[in-house]
Amino acid sequence: MAMRGLVTLIVLLLLGVCISIFISTADLRFSIPAALSRSSRLAPCPVASRLRPPPLKVFMYDLPRRFNLGMLERSGTGNVVGFPEWPVRSGIKKQHSVEYWMMASLVDGGGGVDEREAVRVLDAEEAEVFFVPFFSSLSFNTHGHNMTDPDTEIDHQLQIDLLNFLRESKYWQQSAGP
Repeated sequence: MAMRGLVTLIVLLLLGVCISIFISTADLRFSIPAALSRSSRLAPCPVASRLRPPPLKVFMYDLPRRFNLGMLERSGTGNVVGFPEWPVRSGIKKQHSVEYWMMASLVDGGGGVDEREAVRVLDAEEAEVFFVPFFSSLSFNTHGHNMTDPDTEIDHQLQIDLLNFLRESKYWQQSAGP
């Protein structure tokens, strides 16, 4: 009986060790001591994984507010300047906020250039990617929820106006769109 308990304890300890190794963040790969690797012809790999890549350079089109921030403003408030805060009680708008946060990150910056994943460039020639700050999902959910809703025509017209705006851009014309 004591032997059975001892075997069970050993199995549980081994299982615990295996699980802790599996879920730990320790790097358990085999490493060759420096003294043994001197005979190797391969040069040591620089520690590039610790260095951050440079931030992505993003050109953001300067669209009229009706395509983005204007959808967050209450009608009649007259708030036509600045970057509005995200509404605390935004309900369904929360799931359609990714465009807002992307735009806010590019406009505000937040932190030094070395700490950011993406930076806004004002010269499109320097850009690696282009961002069109159209709050498309918010537009659809603000201006009608199905294609038979008359308010959906507002969303449809915004999309047409946006494409007309982009087609006039020399960068859109150079790449034939995307």
